[in-house]
Amino acid sequence: MHRIIAVSDTHMEVWEPSEKLKELIESCDIITHCGDFSSYEVYRELRNYDLYAVRGNTDDDRIISELPEIEKFRVEGVKFGLVHQGNYLNSFDDLGYMAMEIGVDVLIFGHIHRFVLEKIGKIVVICPGSPTRPRLSIASCAEITVDGSKIDVQMHVVDDVVCGIDRIKGSRNVCGV
Repeated sequence: MHRIIAVSDTHMEVWEPSEKLKELIESCDIITHCGDFSSYEVYRELRNYDLYAVRGNTDDDRIISELPEIEKFRVEGVKFGLVHQGNYLNSFDDLGYMAMEIGVDVLIFGHIHRFVLEKIGKIVVICPGSPTRPRLSIASCAEITVDGSKIDVQMHVVDDVVCGIDRIKGSRNVCGV
């Protein structure tokens, strides 16, 4: 059995994760990052772990030169794919097709800064959200447990950062945009 912590859109200049995210990362087997590290220093820090990652649209030139747009890997009996930008819609069928085209069972993506978990046919599509700058959501990551050819996905709230309707109403919640 393997535990994967999936993150995306960290948008950090230095690696200062919340305590909850730090605990999850320290105890997992693999980290995936779907781009928008923002700084090379954060990417360099995460390379100290067993990391699979892709570049995002706000990453610096060094990250862009070192990371692919699409990454594929296998954990036990499950084929995973990573991309940064999936789509801007609330329907993720196109990502199911992308997963089929690249030959993976699970496609993890970023860019939209909110948690998504959908099954499209036999394909599982996951966006872990953003642990620092959620959009109409809460600060989150995904924990994926792989046991043979089976997966279990759990969303973790990793910080008190919230972006949503409450901000418009004047609450003390912070919108991480």
